[in-house]
Amino acid sequence: MEKSKGKASNEDIADGEDKYRLFASMAFMIVVIIVGVPMWWKTTEVYRVSLPSVDIMSLSDAPVEVSTKIAIFTFDKTRGALLVKELKEAYSNNDLWRPQFVQISPLEKALKTKTPAGLESILLKQEEIKAGDFIFFEWPKLQEEILLTTDRSALIRSDTSSSRIKQVINLLILQTHRIQQILNENHRQAVKTEAPQTEYDVVISILNPRPDIMDAKWNVRMAVETYIAPFLKEVSQISNYTLTTQWKYELPFEADLKQIRDNSKLGRHYALGENDLPHIITSIEKNLGVGITAKPAINLVVYITPCDIAPVHIYNRQNKQATRQSVDSFISPKWGGIIIANPPAEACYSYNTAQQPVQFYVNTNDVMQIMLYQLQKLLDINVEFNIDGVKTVALEQIAPRRWEYEAYIRRSAVMHITTASNTLQSLIKLLDNISYIVINDDVGDSINDAYKKLLLAKQSLAEGNLLAASDYARTAFVASEHAFFDASLLAQLYFPDEQKYAIYIPLFLPIMVPVITSFTMIRKLLTKLRNAKKEKIA
Repeated sequence: MEKSKGKASNEDIADGEDKYRLFASMAFMIVVIIVGVPMWWKTTEVYRVSLPSVDIMSLSDAPVEVSTKIAIFTFDKTRGALLVKELKEAYSNNDLWRPQFVQISPLEKALKTKTPAGLESILLKQEEIKAGDFIFFEWPKLQEEILLTTDRSALIRSDTSSSRIKQVINLLILQTHRIQQILNENHRQAVKTEAPQTEYDVVISILNPRPDIMDAKWNVRMAVETYIAPFLKEVSQISNYTLTTQWKYELPFEADLKQIRDNSKLGRHYALGENDLPHIITSIEKNLGVGITAKPAINLVVYITPCDIAPVHIYNRQNKQATRQSVDSFISPKWGGIIIANPPAEACYSYNTAQQPVQFYVNTNDVMQIMLYQLQKLLDINVEFNIDGVKTVALEQIAPRRWEYEAYIRRSAVMHITTASNTLQSLIKLLDNISYIVINDDVGDSINDAYKKLLLAKQSLAEGNLLAASDYARTAFVASEHAFFDASLLAQLYFPDEQKYAIYIPLFLPIMVPVITSFTMIRKLLTKLRNAKKEKIA
């Protein structure tokens, strides 16, 4: 009897030890698996702000719609109603363009007016024509079919047809072909480089390669403040411009000049071939010092020709002189323009005779007029066309034509919308495919802000609020570019999940081996305790 009690006591002790071993193993496993692994996973996960990915990827599903008001006035009410009816029918099935054609009823004052300007003033008091809108009004004594003014208006003749008005609307006012090109799927890859930037450096450089013989007098600052600064102020809806001027010396043209005999006082001039123009830009660009800022630069260069090679005239590929308004100049898209300022023939004749330094004054008006033209072409504001029976009023102001500039604003808004949409969609695809890229709060805010502004820009464009649409589209473009090029996106780009596992597995493997082997021990202990319990019951 005593032996059996002793044996039972030993078994109880063994059972108690097995239970402690079981509880210890289970506690170890709970700490490692239930607490340790989730904590490790949480502390090593990549921080990613929640984004409206599905909504962004569906941006292209909602097409851009452009609305604008176009008013028509004719002295004959029936004719005006017919024009409006035919124009509405012409755009009735167009998903992109939704112009609102309205007829202005004839007024007694309008019938008595003596000048087109007076008639336009009366009509604008009756019908509001805001940014992006346009008005066609009849003037019987007009020679052309349509005469576009410098404002948001055009005069039409009494026999001008609706098809001719539609042609002007499509090609000049709305520029439908260019907008559709921007929205074209095949064109989207090239849109990013063409979208107008928010800031530009406009650098005006005067090159005098021979200051020892050419004493050029020119108050550049006054010329720039009189011509260029007011122009840039007028076109600052899309971009901000920083204007600087500089003189550079001893920078000659590195080009082959061909001497050509003529009947001028000097008896000759030098021909600069069109094929040599890119080489000139290459030779002087490195010395202009415009690459010190991150902002894109627009270079406007005035080259003062030394008398030993003056005058220099540009010749096109057909070997014909390409002088414009008595000034030789050329444009390189996305870089800038160069104007060749030839000194007066009398000054160079005096130099050739006496071989003494010459003093002359640069013709400010001629040079600045060409420079303004170059700026309009470089910013893509100027519209050149050739339509029979359609002309424009001569531009006698520094600011561009209002309808030209607002067409540029409309085109830029669509371009910014398209570019921002493509940028956001590309970024979302990248972030979805690479899960270990960090999306911090700043990037998330930029993406969300760009998406919201895109929706507002599309809505404003569809409602005919051009300036609001331009502001929203530009903000969306800036935010999308900021998000796409944010440096934080590269923080863990070279630390993928595979690398994370490769680093942490050697650390956790020694701990996990006993955890895994503990499963076998726990199973044996549970079996042993279960059998012991059955024996006691039996």
